[in-house]
Parts: sequence; structure tokens; C-alpha cells
Amino acid sequence: MKKMISGVIWLLMTLPALADEAAVVVAPQVDADPTGLILFALVFVGMIGGFAAYIWVKERNRNGPAK
Repeated sequence: MKKMISGVIWLLMTLPALADEAAVVVAPQVDADPTGLILFALVFVGMIGGFAAYIWVKERNRNGPAK
């Protein structure tokens, strides 16, 4: 049991040293056109609004017109 605990402690102590040896590859920064993001946001908000309107109309038709 002592050997296993000391082995685990040794392994945990050496992991940061092994991690430092790996070369870190950084991807180049890409300047993106914001058109896609704006289009996605508009469609997303439109879909939420459309769903809310659909639920509102269905509830209104089920309960009958307000008097």
C-alpha cells in the first residue's frame, strides 16, 4: 500500500514537468466577418418571437375570443 501511495504521489509530482515539455501550438487569429453572427442573431430572435406568437394564437383560439 505504501508503494502504491508513494508511486501515485511521484506520478502527480512529475505531471507538471511532463506537461511543460509539450510544445503549445497556437492557431492564428482569424478576423471574421460579423455578417454571419448578425444574421444568426436575427433569425434566432425571429424564431423565438414566432414561437411565442404561435403559442399566443393557439391559446387564444382554444380559450375563445375575449369579450
